[in-house]
Amino acid sequence: MEERNKNKKYRISSVDYEGALLSRHVIKGSYTFWELESIRTFMTDWYCCDFDKTDAYDYVDDIEELVPPELTDSDRKRLIEYLNKYIEKMN
Repeated sequence: MEERNKNKKYRISSVDYEGALLSRHVIKGSYTFWELESIRTFMTDWYCCDFDKTDAYDYVDDIEELVPPELTDSDRKRLIEYLNKYIEKMN
């Protein structure tokens, strides 16, 4: 684990996080092209760029850090439910 992640509260596999974006059962709302692009960019940054390079996990202090701000309330709820299936509490 990278030093920057040692005190984080939660972790999720970047592959599991990516699954939320690819699943048609999580993000279902009606969005403009630009909103979808922003959601995709937000999530892609987590699972393609910001993951820990030693173990391929995303580390956060709050699950909300993984939730794109553009999501509707329903999609936000579904995403958090999905993440809670895969997220691991640290220490």
